[in-house]
Amino acid sequence: MPHQFTEWEEEPEPQASASHAGSPPRKITGVGIFDPPVPPKRQEPLYPIAGSLFVQIVAVVILIGIVVATFLWFYPR
Repeated sequence: MPHQFTEWEEEPEPQASASHAGSPPRKITGVGIFDPPVPPKRQEPLYPIAGSLFVQIVAVVILIGIVVATFLWFYPR
């Protein structure tokens, strides 16, 4: 797609910055996000599954079922 560059018909006028108004510069809200002033709180480790005995037993039963089903799938008749 062709594009033709044209020059400005009028040169934009420079604007005075906010610091010339006599007030202090505004604080940017993003300051301190990537480099916070204090270290973050220590978090508890996150486990992939709950550590309860019931969940572990269910997981073992499911895995045994998958192994048995795979064995029966490939077992010749």
